[in-house]
Amino acid sequence: MQWLALKHTPEAAPSAPMPLAPSGPEHPDWLGTWALQFTPRVAWVEEAWLLEVSTTLRLWAGMPGLLDQLHTRWRQLGVAGALHAHAGPTALAALARWRASAGPAPQHSPHLTDLPLHTLGAARPHLAALARMGVHTWGQLDRLPRTGVARRWGHALLLALDQGMGRATESYPWLVPPAGFDQGLDCSHAIDTALALMQPATQLLAALHAWLLAGQRGALALRWQWTHDSRRDIAAEGGFDLHLPQPTQHLHHLLELTAEHLARTTLAAPVLTLRLHTLAHAPCVPPSGELHFHAASPAGSDPSPHDWAELLARLRARLGQQAVLQWHSVATHWPDAMQQAHPAPATPMATPHGHGGLVPPHTAAASTLPTWLLRHPQALRTTGQRPDFLGPLELLAGPQRLELTHWPRHTPAQPPTAAPGSPPPAAPLEAWASHRDYFVARSPGAGLVWVFRTRPLLATPPRWFLHGWFA
Repeated sequence: MQWLALKHTPEAAPSAPMPLAPSGPEHPDWLGTWALQFTPRVAWVEEAWLLEVSTTLRLWAGMPGLLDQLHTRWRQLGVAGALHAHAGPTALAALARWRASAGPAPQHSPHLTDLPLHTLGAARPHLAALARMGVHTWGQLDRLPRTGVARRWGHALLLALDQGMGRATESYPWLVPPAGFDQGLDCSHAIDTALALMQPATQLLAALHAWLLAGQRGALALRWQWTHDSRRDIAAEGGFDLHLPQPTQHLHHLLELTAEHLARTTLAAPVLTLRLHTLAHAPCVPPSGELHFHAASPAGSDPSPHDWAELLARLRARLGQQAVLQWHSVATHWPDAMQQAHPAPATPMATPHGHGGLVPPHTAAASTLPTWLLRHPQALRTTGQRPDFLGPLELLAGPQRLELTHWPRHTPAQPPTAAPGSPPPAAPLEAWASHRDYFVARSPGAGLVWVFRTRPLLATPPRWFLHGWFA
């Protein structure tokens, strides 16, 4: 068998976060969960996370390939501090080699018989007595009479030695991913700015990523929570929810969305602890070859559902949940209602042209529709029978008559603002007549505009209104 001992040594800087609770199978810290992406057999042994990698080495091209991937992904996280990984034929041997080394793994790991005796956990209470007998290594202890060792120091010491040497079976409770992800970090000092929370947030998201991969899940909704200094006269907790349009496992995408939210967040007080847990998740099995990464769509091709979902989630994180809408065409003659805004769908809309979004109607009437509509038609002054808007209007196309049994009445809080240089409109506006004649006109000061005239009463002259303009 082959084992790896992992230990994260935080930097001496006060920004290094620590686990909220003691590590172990019942309360795993983020490092144990993160290690699940390399093997499903992860166990907490005494003071470090141990990975049994015999069954997964072929997936990583052997131990050198596994160690290379381990350290590469660690560097990509940008987590402060060093990750120490030491291999051994048994769990206790890997743990002992980690204890014997003050730094990263040496070029040549010591033989089991040469390991210092203090690296064996069961021998630590008896180190002084053994040292007086000249016993300082595993090999020297192994050469002592076993009956005398058992009588003086108990069978537990011999059992631990046999397990470390591979002569006895080791049994540890494996770390089982919980049904829902919920982990936290306790900061060793108060964090004053929201962007500084990205350091512990990266560690928690890395653990979440491994949890998602281990269970073939995709995150749909996450909740970030933090606690403030209790000495402040403010709310004890803060945080935000992160919603995704479709299940995702991509760590980089989750990091980007979290950074977007934190960039718009102002902390009410220094933060002492940070916690992340899932609100919703769904099964998510990535296609073959896309377990950890996905290829970008070729230029000019249709956006994939995954690309669309990432863009949608990033825009919502940056602009707000209600600020990202998609326009849909409506079959109506009323210009103000030809398009309606709805929440953007989780996948791009398929169109005959192969692009997400709307296909403009190709009709003669549609070619005269303006780019922008005013919220309310604005009354125009007339010189004789000629409308005026920043100068006399030149009618270029029209009339195009639109007739309804009645035009929907708006009830704005304030009356519509009249166009520059025009008198305030009469009340009620004649714009609500049964028919309107629309024209494309050119204004000396505004360019192409969209205007209409109406005859609400037979004995009155036509009224002119500005309704839109062309880009």
